[in-house]
Amino acid sequence: MVLLSAVPLFAEPRLSITSHLDSKSVLTGEELTGHLILSNEGKDLLHIRGVRSSCGCTTLRLKERRLKPGDSVQLDFVVDTRGKLGRIEKTITLHTNEEDSPHVVTVDFHALPDGMSGADTQAIFEPHCASCHLDPGIALQSEPLYNAVCAMCHASGIKTRDSSALKHWISEGNAQVGMPGFKHHLTAGQLQSLIKLLQQ
Repeated sequence: MVLLSAVPLFAEPRLSITSHLDSKSVLTGEELTGHLILSNEGKDLLHIRGVRSSCGCTTLRLKERRLKPGDSVQLDFVVDTRGKLGRIEKTITLHTNEEDSPHVVTVDFHALPDGMSGADTQAIFEPHCASCHLDPGIALQSEPLYNAVCAMCHASGIKTRDSSALKHWISEGNAQVGMPGFKHHLTAGQLQSLIKLLQQ
């Protein structure tokens, strides 16, 4: 006689994620807050092994990392919008004990200009922001420098090929579009390497 069981041979956890933003737009400089509801819809213990944001501008708070089947937990996040303007995307990566881990959640919102002055663009050079926006490019030039520092905000490049315009944008920035000035943070060689790269 063969006994058939309705219980799966291998019980597995299954993460379900629901995202919530307290607002879809904020004035630049204000904090954007929201949370993810993480639920275990599987039949085994879900272990959230790690959570990581795409940059230091986004802080995360998770109180519980082990979820029994049917349990849920709230992952709170806060985005520092200083130095940002326009449509912004941030990602939150969750590592679990599932086979299809990791899971990536994209949070998008709009940072609106505060009056006519635009964004406080130089805020990205403060220590907690510089660790993502500046430090990775130390001693690099050309494409490696662009990928380390520029690509997170300008993944598709910059439209102009004019060397004078490029030099002004990179050196002085443009607060109206959220572009910081890097003249005190790049060497002359690094600046020229970026201009040549963007003219290709």
